[in-house]
Amino acid sequence: MPLSGHFRELFERFIHRQIVTTVFKNSGFHFHSSIRSFLFFSVLFCSSTAVADEFQTDTLHTRKLKTVTVNGQRLQVARAAMPVQIFAEKEIATLNAVNITDVAKYFSGVIIKDYGGIGGMKTVSLRGMGAQYTGVSYDGTMMSDIQSGQIDLGRFSLDNIAEISLSNGQPNDIFQSARMFSSGGVLCLKTKLLDYDKNKSFEGKASFKAGSFGFLNPSLFIAKNFGKKWAFNLSTDAQMANGKYTFLQYYGSSTDNLSAELKRSNTDITSIRSEINALYRIKEKESIALKSNFFGSERGLPGSITFYNTDDSQQRLKDRTFFTQIHYLNKVSDKFQHQYFAKFNLSDNYFTDIDSKYISTNGVLNDHYLQKEYYVSASFQYKLLEPLFISASTDWWYNDLTINSNVNFKDFNYPTRNTGLANLATKYLTERLTLGANLLYTLTRENVRTGVASPDRDKLSPSVSASYKLLEDKEFRIRAFYKNIYRLPTFNDLYYQEMGNKNLRPEDANQYNIGFTYLETEIPFLSEFILSADGYYNQVTDKIIAIPRDMFHWSMTNKGNVKIKGLDVNLKMNIKAGKSDLIKTKVNYSLQSAKDATLGSDNFGEQIPYTPVHSGSGSISYEHGKWEAGYNMIFSGVRWIGQMTDKTNKMNGYAMHSIFVSTSYKRWKVNAEIIDLFNTQYEVVKFYPMPRRNFRISLSMDLGK
Repeated sequence: MPLSGHFRELFERFIHRQIVTTVFKNSGFHFHSSIRSFLFFSVLFCSSTAVADEFQTDTLHTRKLKTVTVNGQRLQVARAAMPVQIFAEKEIATLNAVNITDVAKYFSGVIIKDYGGIGGMKTVSLRGMGAQYTGVSYDGTMMSDIQSGQIDLGRFSLDNIAEISLSNGQPNDIFQSARMFSSGGVLCLKTKLLDYDKNKSFEGKASFKAGSFGFLNPSLFIAKNFGKKWAFNLSTDAQMANGKYTFLQYYGSSTDNLSAELKRSNTDITSIRSEINALYRIKEKESIALKSNFFGSERGLPGSITFYNTDDSQQRLKDRTFFTQIHYLNKVSDKFQHQYFAKFNLSDNYFTDIDSKYISTNGVLNDHYLQKEYYVSASFQYKLLEPLFISASTDWWYNDLTINSNVNFKDFNYPTRNTGLANLATKYLTERLTLGANLLYTLTRENVRTGVASPDRDKLSPSVSASYKLLEDKEFRIRAFYKNIYRLPTFNDLYYQEMGNKNLRPEDANQYNIGFTYLETEIPFLSEFILSADGYYNQVTDKIIAIPRDMFHWSMTNKGNVKIKGLDVNLKMNIKAGKSDLIKTKVNYSLQSAKDATLGSDNFGEQIPYTPVHSGSGSISYEHGKWEAGYNMIFSGVRWIGQMTDKTNKMNGYAMHSIFVSTSYKRWKVNAEIIDLFNTQYEVVKFYPMPRRNFRISLSMDLGK
C-alpha cells in the first residue's frame, strides 16, 4: 500500500534534515588566477544530497516502518552506510556529563585527551587518526582552529544541546557544505529550537550545579516563538572552580608501592558562555537562521607531575572567542533545494608564564594569539529520478594568525591561508539499498609576511559507501565505505617557534569500513534493540603526531606511515520492566591496533602514542515514575607514550565508574552524581593526574509550565 502524504512528509523531513551555519565575507580577498580557476571549477564540482523512498507494498513492511518512525534516530542509525552514533537530550542527561567531552567518551572508537581538572583542554580523536581528523559541526557549521587544528570541547555547554552525533567518514545526509566532507569523522552538535505550537510558545529552564573542587555552574535557557514566523532561543552559563583536587604521587618502581597524597595547584577556572539563536520562517520551506556565540575564560594551566616535582606551574591562559553565522535554506520543491552559509570567527588567546628562565623580561612571558576566519558556502540539491539525487557545494574561507610576544616569535611568519573546497556527491536510496559517492577537491594558497610559505596544495579526495537490507521483513543491513582524506599541517605545525616545521608533509589517509546493523522493535520485553559492529582499516601516510610538552606547547613530527586496524561494537537495549518502568542499557567496545609502519623507524611495529588496544564504555539506568537512577563506566587499556622497550613510557589501563540518581516534582528536578566511585587514580595524558572521586548536585526549574 502506498505511503500516506503525512508519513511521506515526516520521512522526507527526517532524510533531508538540514543544519545551520553562517558567516561574513572578507572584503580584503584578492582573487588571483588560481582562485578564479577554482571558482570556475567549483561550478562543475561539488557536493550532493539525495534521498528517496521506494517502499514495498506488503503489510509487514508497512507495519515495520510505522514502528520505526516513532523514533527517527533508530532509522538513521540502522540505515547509515557510514557508521553513526547518536545521543539525544534525554540520554545525555543520564551520562554524568557536564560538557561535550563527557558525552564523547561514550562513543565507540573515540580517544579523549584530557589534561586534568575542570579547566584542562579536552580534545577527541576518532579511530586513532588524531584530533585534527575529527571535525566538529555546530548546527551545521564546522568549527575551526587554524593554529592547532584541535577544538577544545570543554568550552561547549550541554544546557542548550538537543542532540550529539558522531559520524565516521562523514554525515550520511549529503545535502551539506563541502567542509562537512573534509574530515575523517564529524562530531555534530545540534541546539534546541522551539517548533511552532499554537498551544505553547515558550519554553525555558534555569539550573544550578555545584560540586567538588569549588565547582559552581549556573545556567539559563529560554526559547520563544512569536507567531508562525519567528523563533528565538537564548542560553547562557557561567562556570567557576578552584580545581584543587588530590592525587597520588608514586615514587620508585611500581612494585615499591610508595606514594604520597598531593594536591593539584594552579587549576582554577572562571568562564562564561552566551549564545542567541533566531529563526525566521519566510515560508513553509524557506527560512533564515542566525547564531551568535561568545565564550570567555581565564584559567590556570597546571604543569606535569614527575617524581618529586610537585608542580609549581604559574602558566595562565585567557580565551575570548566569538563567532556569528547565518544560514539561508530554501526547499523550493521536492526536486530542487539550495542553501547558503556565512560565518565570521574570532579567537583571542593570552598566554602568560612566570619563570626565572625569562631573564630578559624579569621572569615574565606574555604571548598573544589572534585568529580570524571568514567563511562562505553554497549548496544545491536536485532530484534526477525518484530514488536518485545529486548535490553540489562549494566553500571558501580565509584564515590568518597574528602572534605578539615579549620573548618569542621575533621572526614569526604571520601566515594567511585561503582554502577552497568543492564537492560533488550523489546518493541512490530505496527501502533496501543505499548507494553514495562523492568527490572532494581541496585547494589552498598560503602566504607569509616574512620568510618562506608552505607550498600551495591541490588534491582530489573520493569516497563511496553502500548499505543493503538483507532480509525483506527485518531491519538487518550490511554496510561498507571507502574514503580518502587529505589533512594539511596547521599553522602551529608549520610556523610555531622552535616547534614548527615548514617542510612538514601533509597527511594522506585512506579509510575502509565494513560492518552490519540490526534494529528490532518487536521483541516482547524490549522497546528497542540496536546492535552494530564495524571492522575498519585506516592507512595514514606521513602521519603528524602531536606530543605535548605542556598544556599549551606541542612538538610535531611525521611518523611516516601508520596502519590502524580495529573493530567497533555498539549495543543499545531498552527493557520494559512493567507498565511504566524502563531499563536502558548501552555498551560500546573498541579494539584498535594502530602501529607505526615506517621502515627504519625506532618504533616500527609499535602502537602509536596514547592509543589503547582495548577501550569501551557501558551505561545502565532505571526509570520508575519520576525517579531515575543509573550507572556509567568507561575503561581504557594500556597505552604507551614512546618506545615500548622503555617501560617508563607505559601508561596503565584504568576503569572509571560513576552513578547518579534524579527525581522531579512539578517543575523542579534534582540530580546527584558521584564520579569515579571507587576513587581510581588514573591519567589520560602522561604526568597529568585526573581528579579522583568527586560529586555534583544540580537543581533545575522548568520555566515553561
